[in-house]
Amino acid sequence: MTIAHSDAEFDFNPTVSPHREDPHLFYRAARKRPVTMSPSMGAYMVSRYADIKTVLDDPDTFSSTAALPKIYDNPPEVVAELEAGNVPETTMVVNEDEPRHKQMRALFDAGVSGARVRMLLPLMKQRADELINGFTGGTADLVSEYAFPYVQTIINAVIGFPPEDSELIQGWTDDLTVLWNPFTPVEDRVASARRVGDYTRYLQEQIDDRRANPRDDMISGLVHGANGFPGLSDDYIHNIIRGAARVAGFDTTRDAITATVFVALRNPDVVTMIAKDPIRTITKVTEEALRHDAPNRALGRITTREVELGGTVLPQGSVLLLLFGAANRDETVFPDPDAVDLNRPNVHDHVAFGKGLHACPGAPLARAEIRVALQTLFASLPNLRLAEDYEPTYIASYFFRGLESLRVRW
Repeated sequence: MTIAHSDAEFDFNPTVSPHREDPHLFYRAARKRPVTMSPSMGAYMVSRYADIKTVLDDPDTFSSTAALPKIYDNPPEVVAELEAGNVPETTMVVNEDEPRHKQMRALFDAGVSGARVRMLLPLMKQRADELINGFTGGTADLVSEYAFPYVQTIINAVIGFPPEDSELIQGWTDDLTVLWNPFTPVEDRVASARRVGDYTRYLQEQIDDRRANPRDDMISGLVHGANGFPGLSDDYIHNIIRGAARVAGFDTTRDAITATVFVALRNPDVVTMIAKDPIRTITKVTEEALRHDAPNRALGRITTREVELGGTVLPQGSVLLLLFGAANRDETVFPDPDAVDLNRPNVHDHVAFGKGLHACPGAPLARAEIRVALQTLFASLPNLRLAEDYEPTYIASYFFRGLESLRVRW
């Protein structure tokens, strides 16, 4: 056992080289060492599968209140803009411990229920067809021209946002991720905070409308209640919709779609298998891609007492980052972890969607979106392949692991 310490040479910053291009350089080294503080991230990095599982299985010791940062923890000039815009901040589902978590999770689950997902399948297929039919010139960027607008359409329909407001809402969603990112320049966060005031007023109009005119959407369920629980206060609805639903429901699914296509196109045998047995193969490649390239980089936890984890004694109040992508390539759990193996017997043990109390409620929706997107894409473009000069680059994101572009030809 060692005492918790900071090691400036053992650091991690996913927004800059070399970790932006390949975080697994860090992940592989981290799994061989005790849980260690990253000065850049301001948290202890938890990278081994067993250690992450320990944390997820013990929410009493490892509280979720630090799962995502709070926008009001920004510098004073950013906070001043948030206050001027009357931007509320409460907790989200992912930041709640029991017993409050139970009510919030039940209401969120109602918005992404199995019945709701099935109702959305025709829209998924329609939108995928529209986007593919709009491709020209035998080439496309599957991030900007396919996954981005496709997921945008679906998550807005789940929440209940009008389709004509998609671009406006996306801009505000991007602003929120800026406010969560401590590596973003302060002046950019000030500008985003100012615009989030407009988002607050827009969301309140939507909430007020659903109070008077309920619909079959997530906003209405959060306002009026669902699954035997009463509705939430407006401030909580703001936080759930703008954060847990719109940010998490968009970025991770967009990145999972493109990561899955990339895995397939880099492995010609997989493309051949998709052509022969699309439903079964796409299900397999989706799970292996989620393991191989988890779109959700990390979530935080905070210790409620002194505890030993991964060879390190953590004082009460220690902030941890659970590196899901590192756990998903832990060689003690997934043999030959860097390889793509569609017949991996324990692939469903991956933690791309978390585990336990805070397992992602939107996982069934995300899997359905990925399945329809890939089935439609490969059926429509049977000669799909990577562009000859394509080299993958990744977004400079604090929380998400995703391709900046995915250029293909057919």
